[in-house]
Amino acid sequence: MHMEFFRVFLKNPINEKLICYTLNPGEAINIEPNPLLFFAGEPEEAAVLEVSEYYVTQIQKESLENNELLEAAFELQKEALWSRCKLNNKLYLRRLAESSSENHTDNSPAIQLWRPIADKVFTA
Repeated sequence: MHMEFFRVFLKNPINEKLICYTLNPGEAINIEPNPLLFFAGEPEEAAVLEVSEYYVTQIQKESLENNELLEAAFELQKEALWSRCKLNNKLYLRRLAESSSENHTDNSPAIQLWRPIADKVFTA
């Protein structure tokens, strides 16, 4: 799993799906979050990913099981915390068909997880 830092604004194209999860605030900043308490309520479909700074990870899959989603979300959160960044209590899941640079008709399925950064405690 490769994680990167982005500052972006994304509009949700017709062939993509963007879902927003609200996280329990205490679990959203915990290095070892409790899987039973991590999500607060039901996810909602979102139209845009607002301008912000994000931690992002991408998985080359069409869909994720709940345990895979939690595992990827926890790893993303740990990476940010190890980098001394505090994340807010939102998690965006973006499902898309991705084209490779060599073959623009590839349409490989991918899932991205995006966590907005609330505060950078340390920058190198």
